[in-house]
This record gives sequence, C-alpha cells and structure tokens, in this order.
Amino acid sequence: MKVLFICTANMCRSAAAEKLALHLGGKALEARSRGTEVGPYGAMPRSVREFLAGEGVQVGEHKPALIAETDVDWADLILVMENRHYEILADRFPQSMRKMQLFLDYCDGSEEAELEDPLGKGTEVFNNVLGRIKGGVIKLVAKLA
Repeated sequence: MKVLFICTANMCRSAAAEKLALHLGGKALEARSRGTEVGPYGAMPRSVREFLAGEGVQVGEHKPALIAETDVDWADLILVMENRHYEILADRFPQSMRKMQLFLDYCDGSEEAELEDPLGKGTEVFNNVLGRIKGGVIKLVAKLA
C-alpha cells in the first residue's frame, strides 16, 4: 500500500508519520510525506529528529516538499492531519477526494479529530503530537497487515 501523509510545512507531523511508517511498515507499506505550504528554508525540528532517533528511526536527510499531482496519483491512501489540508487538496486535486482521510480518524477511529501543528509550541505539545502520530502509525501498520 502506498500512503501519502500531508501536513502544512512537511517538517513535523507528516514527516514523522512517513519516517515511522517506513520504519514500522516493512515491505507492506510505501510512504511519502508532503506539505500544503512548504517554505524554501524549512527543516525538520530537532525535537522531531530526537523523537524519531529514540524510536530507532534513521532520519537521514529530510527536505520538505510541496504536494504535487504526481504524489496524489502515486498514493493509494492520503492521510491529512487537519480538515483544512483536506479542503486544500480537494480544491487543488479533486481526484484526491476518493482516497483521502483524516489521519487520526483513519488510524485511531477518532472521528473528525485533527492533529495540532506543534511548530512554535512547547515540548509538551511536541511530545503529545508525536506520541499520537506514533500510536496512529502503529494502528495503521496493523490495519494494513
């Protein structure tokens, strides 16, 4: 299964979900991450890198990338972190609607649950968001197995 994770800047939420999915998913799962509003100088925050390292994930180089039609066409499943990402993709790429879900709704069954953007917020928010991403990815991998 090809899963595309979407957030705003492709530095925290979607990037962490992609790296965890690749780490935990084995051969059954291909993953990419993209953003809806990627800036030219973005980088994955140290707190995300440290969290992933603590999970045994080799992060390597991560350059935030803006979503493109080729990404939408590649994906079997598109998981967005917020409703506004859903709306942006539905507007830009109408073909994405049939395979798009909110991340927490799809993975955890948390209906209409959005995953807060931790950028610019404290350690507690980062830890909460990253923990929810980890839990969601674990459930996603189990669901797809």
